[in-house]
Amino acid sequence: MAVRMKRTQILLPEEQYRRLQEEAASWRCSLGHLVREAVAKTYLLPPKTARQKAARRLVKMKLPVEDWEEMEKQMVAVRR
Repeated sequence: MAVRMKRTQILLPEEQYRRLQEEAASWRCSLGHLVREAVAKTYLLPPKTARQKAARRLVKMKLPVEDWEEMEKQMVAVRR
């Protein structure tokens, strides 16, 4: 199913526009896609407080945690 889009227009200083074009080219995407991704990652994530609450709930679970090297070995083993 296609996502419905709404058109908007923004004006950027030439230097910002040039740098965004270069960044989009390096990612092989359109400037519009780059801007949509930036907006989503910057403004549309759950509020920081929601993330903090989720982190607190995880900590309260008191899950077993090894040192990083041991956990990394376990994750690699699971992938195989």
